[in-house]
Amino acid sequence: MIPIESRRGAASWRRWASAAAMWLAAQAAGAADAPPLTHVVRPGDTLYGLAESYLEDPLLWPELQRANDVPNPRRLEPGSTITIPADLLDRTRGASVVHVSGAVTLVRDGAGQALAVGMRVRDGDVVRTEQSGFATLELLDGSVVRITGDSELQMHRARYMIRSKRADTVLDLGRGRVESSVTPQAPGGSRFRVRTPLMAAGVRGTEFGVSLTAGGAMTADVLDGSVQLLDRDAAARVAPPASGGTLVAAGQGVAVTGAGASAPVPLLPAPDLGAIPELQQRPLIDLSFPAVPGAASYRGFLSRDAQLDFVVANAVFPGPRLRFEGIDDGDYVAVVRAIDANGIEGRPSIRAFRLKARPEPPVTLAPQDGGEVSGGTVTLRWTTGAGAGGYDVQLARDPRFADLLLDRHDAGDGSLETPQLPSGVYYWRVRTYRLDATGQADAGPYGDPRKFSMRREAAPPSAPEQHGDELLFRWDGEPGQRYLLQIGRDPEFTSIVQEIRTGERQATLGGLEGGTYYLRVQATDPDGYVRRFTTPQRFRVLNVVRSGSGQPLNASDGSAVDRP
Repeated sequence: MIPIESRRGAASWRRWASAAAMWLAAQAAGAADAPPLTHVVRPGDTLYGLAESYLEDPLLWPELQRANDVPNPRRLEPGSTITIPADLLDRTRGASVVHVSGAVTLVRDGAGQALAVGMRVRDGDVVRTEQSGFATLELLDGSVVRITGDSELQMHRARYMIRSKRADTVLDLGRGRVESSVTPQAPGGSRFRVRTPLMAAGVRGTEFGVSLTAGGAMTADVLDGSVQLLDRDAAARVAPPASGGTLVAAGQGVAVTGAGASAPVPLLPAPDLGAIPELQQRPLIDLSFPAVPGAASYRGFLSRDAQLDFVVANAVFPGPRLRFEGIDDGDYVAVVRAIDANGIEGRPSIRAFRLKARPEPPVTLAPQDGGEVSGGTVTLRWTTGAGAGGYDVQLARDPRFADLLLDRHDAGDGSLETPQLPSGVYYWRVRTYRLDATGQADAGPYGDPRKFSMRREAAPPSAPEQHGDELLFRWDGEPGQRYLLQIGRDPEFTSIVQEIRTGERQATLGGLEGGTYYLRVQATDPDGYVRRFTTPQRFRVLNVVRSGSGQPLNASDGSAVDRP
């Protein structure tokens, strides 16, 4: 929350704009909600006195005269009926519902109904919110009451004297928490009080919250102005602080138990939300932040506005991590308060962000995340959904997609074949887009990167070329690879005769006696991945016939002469 002065103006017209947008839908409920009152005239009754009794403002008697077409306001016929119009009552009592989210119930005369924008909450009405419910009420003097999730609040009394501009509001909190932004009250007769079974909090104009903890204690926290704690059934008007009670100043909080009220303590500092990204791209909003020293839990809100008049989700979390789901895309603020061990709620921290999580990315099917493929190309496959206009696919060498190899718009309906890829590690991702009314693509976020390794099959080495006592081996490979060439006596390579490591795709060996051998090659890719050995290949080394000088003898075609 922010000080009252800064929330006037723009926040007020936004509230009423929202209320007006849903007013027509609430008219039926509103009409039944506010029946007129009738009064049977008794001897001595005057319109002046009836205006004072029913409207708490005797100067409103001309309104009653016009509504009832009374020719002589000083002479009322005993036994006749005077009607107090519903709209006139609405101007002097109750509160208007300007926002509702989640499950919220209005209980009147023992019967419950869903609370809706445009309704009025009257004396005796009870508002109950479920775990994630929230309701914002605006009183006739401009004060705003916010009822958080899992709470119960009764409107004991809400009256407003139009001409004297005095307000008289008493709220009974039976469970949960209520937060109030109270318009500065006119001196000499105004009051705003939140009562609990333990104590009442009375103010003349401030930003404050009152909670009933699970353990039955009451807490009050003040952000602006001051709050005076009084006995629940203390005198009707808030007396000056010097007359008694505990005064809680701005930036302080207090806990009240059956043993009495604690001394006011400083509120816990606002959490640091600076690291929360300004763009959220997943339907599950997951907000983490550093823990606040001394905090036992945290209350979090998602709201359309920083004043918390249009909260869409709220809850209490055990640690410094808030998670909300089921929230429509749009612009929001996260408001977080740390709660100490006594249940006193601290200063709020606000972080604005944008949620753009839809259309949601499809599920990737192939290749398997972290899998290995071969063949040089790979077919990327993903699920398709109804209503999708198409899909965009990116392929890169790095998980940040800075080194893009492929950036394809309208990639296909569930599959895309890549071009030839050298061996290495790759990352790919896909997103959905839909077409708006103008035919423009509205793209959602990319899904999480998926990783795969391309390991192209290595061809076995060709038969060696023998030139005298030397053998030349050649094989296929890829740029940047290093190789291990092994020569063995058997295909299982239990007896390795020679091996050589090289960065070339060929090697020359000598010193092998005539006979049958087996060879295989193992490649290591530039990223360090060690390949499997190629299939063992059998070859024969010739027993070279030599001259008297020891030189190998060659046949007419230049090949060495093999000795049987």
